[in-house]
Amino acid sequence: MDGECLIYFIYYMWFHEQDILLHNIIDVNNIHGYVLPHASTKYTGKIISHTLQFKPSKMFKHIYILYYPSQKDPNINGKYYHEFYVPFKSLKYVIKKYWKIHDVEFIGVNVSLLNNIKIIPNSLVVVSADFSHRLPLQKAIKLENKAAHALMFRYLDSPFMKVVDDVRTFELLYKIIPENWGLQWIGRTRSPGVKGVGYLSFFIKSNSVKRIPDGIFITAYDSKMNSRECLGEWFSHSKLYSKTIENELKNKVIKLGEKDSRLTGGRNIHLPIKYYSVTYLYREKHNLKIIRGWHGIKYNAFYLPNVLLEHTFDNGQWIKNTDIKWFQKDEFDVSDTLSKLNEKSGIYDKNSNIELYYSNYVCHKYT
Repeated sequence: MDGECLIYFIYYMWFHEQDILLHNIIDVNNIHGYVLPHASTKYTGKIISHTLQFKPSKMFKHIYILYYPSQKDPNINGKYYHEFYVPFKSLKYVIKKYWKIHDVEFIGVNVSLLNNIKIIPNSLVVVSADFSHRLPLQKAIKLENKAAHALMFRYLDSPFMKVVDDVRTFELLYKIIPENWGLQWIGRTRSPGVKGVGYLSFFIKSNSVKRIPDGIFITAYDSKMNSRECLGEWFSHSKLYSKTIENELKNKVIKLGEKDSRLTGGRNIHLPIKYYSVTYLYREKHNLKIIRGWHGIKYNAFYLPNVLLEHTFDNGQWIKNTDIKWFQKDEFDVSDTLSKLNEKSGIYDKNSNIELYYSNYVCHKYT
């Protein structure tokens, strides 16, 4: 293999345009950045495509990419670390081809060399991160679920950060972004094999709630990231959302979480409630396909977007405790989820309407 072919092979090994394919572009007004994986797009192209279909509404001219190299020297043609290169090339391709934006400057921030920076206003901030490495599927899923929530609550000294590659990028992220910015989990997949690598993606977004929601759900978490209670309220023309209703629901959820811990079957009552999340829900138009991680689904009962990220494969099949490999497929089949919702509600009415709700997820520290 001559030098030119070797260079092409190295670049292709980490990024190829054919791995990135966006079917929809959805403008979101409070996105200020992303958490994206940095493994080869052969394995991460689908989750990167899934995440970048959500386009920031705001204008920007600069993108900061925070990364922590796993190697001493750049491993792509002696110039780039793959932790920077994969999100850089993916974003550059999507911005030009799909977002139709030009003249964007990319600024790489090697976190092993910097522990603080000042970002230019109205920039995007991107964290390069992978998750669990070479763990059995069932163990990886449990740890990643807890790590995802811990990251959103800025609980970076939690024991679950061991599956985050690399938590030091998030430490820098939370130094440089405003307090009213946070993470919202939006995507999940996994590499092939019995002991693969986990890939999770997030929005970096402001926590402003600019629209009156059609529903809210509040979830209480303890110090070990166990969800202890979750309750919701739906609104209509005769019952409009108010901050008073939200506060009353929050107090009820926390009290029940401390007293009964329904979601753990009464376990972990000795652990204090440390955090709670508020998910603001907005009803979608009819006849849309569900987007895993973005949509909650109502069908007699209701599942939040995070529930599908925690419990389903890419193809929509629910994860069973006997599964040992990740099932990957582009199309999300909702039938398994509808069956679960029937079981949850105890209503088996095939004529029930399917309602989708997109969400704005806001995290709070309780104590």
